[in-house]
Amino acid sequence: MLNKLKKIFMPDKVISRGKEWPAETSHGTMPDNWVPTEELTTIDDESSSGTEPSDEQDALLYATETVGYDNREEQWNDYRTVTNFITPGDSVLDFGCGRGDYKLFYSDEYKQNVDYIGIDMNRQLIDAGLQVYENKVNLIYTDWFTLDEKIKMDWCINVNSNNLRYDADAKTSDGDYLRNTIQSMYNHSVKGLIVLLDGNVHNPGNVFNWAQDSFGGVAIDHSFSNNEYVLVIYK
Repeated sequence: MLNKLKKIFMPDKVISRGKEWPAETSHGTMPDNWVPTEELTTIDDESSSGTEPSDEQDALLYATETVGYDNREEQWNDYRTVTNFITPGDSVLDFGCGRGDYKLFYSDEYKQNVDYIGIDMNRQLIDAGLQVYENKVNLIYTDWFTLDEKIKMDWCINVNSNNLRYDADAKTSDGDYLRNTIQSMYNHSVKGLIVLLDGNVHNPGNVFNWAQDSFGGVAIDHSFSNNEYVLVIYK
């Protein structure tokens, strides 16, 4: 299955930042014997079930559209944009990780592993990631507002997960939801957080002013896109 995944996930053209990356180091912390709020289960591999996956299951496991992208290169470019702000060897906690594709991107792009935890409240995507990556990616099914406070990584990232709402909270505005998310990311980071946002959904000026007032060390980069921008908050 991983061979199939590599063929589908590997972009035709890889853009490198031209940096030599050192051996993996681990700076994140996770409490001993910690388990998510709901026990995770994995989907049986197709080879063990004796049946071929359906088109719907294939899409869940492999399709870029399932995680909000038209194609793999578009997805990889967003990951490159975020990773530009991360120091080589730093650990990553991915808010709204989907299947945990960032782990594969990092391995393919920089030819080394990254100390990585992905969290998402979509049970199907977490289960799909556990299956397709054969339980080799650390994925947690949980609401990021209830994540154990002892879990911290160097950087918390959020790649487009706040441009669409997936929760059932109709009382909280989009702006408040983003601010609450950023606060949670800040609480779980050691060095800072990186959020990729759509300017048509979240006004960059308003977000920057709030973040600067709340946290101090803030930067915004919109040089790579007419619509998207990156918010970086340093600790």
